[in-house]
Amino acid sequence: MKISKHGLKGVSLILLFFMFDYFTKLYISKHIPLNGGVGVIDGFFNIVHVRNTGVAFGIFAHLPEHLRFLFLGGISLVVFVVIFYLVLFGKDRSFLFILGLSFLAGGDLGNLYDRIFRGYVIDFLDFHINRYHYPAFNLADSFITIGLFILIFYRMVGSRIKNA
Repeated sequence: MKISKHGLKGVSLILLFFMFDYFTKLYISKHIPLNGGVGVIDGFFNIVHVRNTGVAFGIFAHLPEHLRFLFLGGISLVVFVVIFYLVLFGKDRSFLFILGLSFLAGGDLGNLYDRIFRGYVIDFLDFHINRYHYPAFNLADSFITIGLFILIFYRMVGSRIKNA
């Protein structure tokens, strides 16, 4: 199996996204008290420090810790390994596909690291719109979402881009 040029760039992006997520969480954990926060845009955006033992919106947080660790950690690890393999050795080597996978893998790795070494994920981006409060999230979550949007866009219009 041959590693493509885009595959090597993808691995570099995965590491970059992971490190960006890691260092922002490290900064938050050292400078914002747990369950504290700092207002950035009054009534709209805060930087907070919360622990999420589940996944998006706290789903699975109710599971016993050992089951949560095995279930969430196991799924994250399998997803990361599959995506990492696709980045390096997958047949589709288009830039958009590799970019989308790299965002996904970098975000997955960031949250997987937290689950393994902390037992929870640090969330810190906190948005409010009028009375609606969106649950806090982190850069890894954002990277996963961006990666999914890129992959959806690529699957919808990628063949047209290739053939243009």
